[in-house]
Amino acid sequence: MKTKQIMIARALTLMSLAAVLATAAPARAGDDGGCGWPRDRKGWLVGFNTGWGTSTYGATIGKRTISDEGFGGGMGGLRVGYAFSNAFAVSLEGYGFGSDEGDDDWGMGAGFATATWYPGGGGFFVRGGLGLGGGELLMRETGEMLDFGAEAAGLISLGYEWQVTRKFALGLSVDGFGFDLGGASGLDDDFAGVGGMTIQFNWYL
Repeated sequence: MKTKQIMIARALTLMSLAAVLATAAPARAGDDGGCGWPRDRKGWLVGFNTGWGTSTYGATIGKRTISDEGFGGGMGGLRVGYAFSNAFAVSLEGYGFGSDEGDDDWGMGAGFATATWYPGGGGFFVRGGLGLGGGELLMRETGEMLDFGAEAAGLISLGYEWQVTRKFALGLSVDGFGFDLGGASGLDDDFAGVGGMTIQFNWYL
């Protein structure tokens, strides 16, 4: 379906850009992120993201693909994980999105097992995850509630993290997550997603 192809293309583009940045600007040993503190990610970490995103919806009717106009709303996430080195971390993360723009109210959320790669151990990062997502859509004009349960979901993020203190880092991230609706809309191959930009806060314990 067209919407899924677009999401895959965006994910590949983000990963390619991360690889180019890693090649063009590898981190030096003891890179301090420009704030005077050496990076020392190894160990447990906790963090959250907060920002703004736009919803995406698509479905198939016969051989025709349709898509809904995207609406903006707040998005954010929480994470708990472990960094094995300055270059690689794994975590459990939850992301959510809410919007009351237009004629519909969107509420979407997803949980992921993620892996984050910091090329060369520096500030640039790319994050990918797999998990489950769900939510609901209220159509105000009709009062109809579209409820979709746990379905397979994917996450991709690209950003840069600055080391602010020895244990705290601040970053900017472009994030996208989405999942199949499992036919909840009554149409074939229905899909919902969110893409946006967030500020990332991480504490390395």
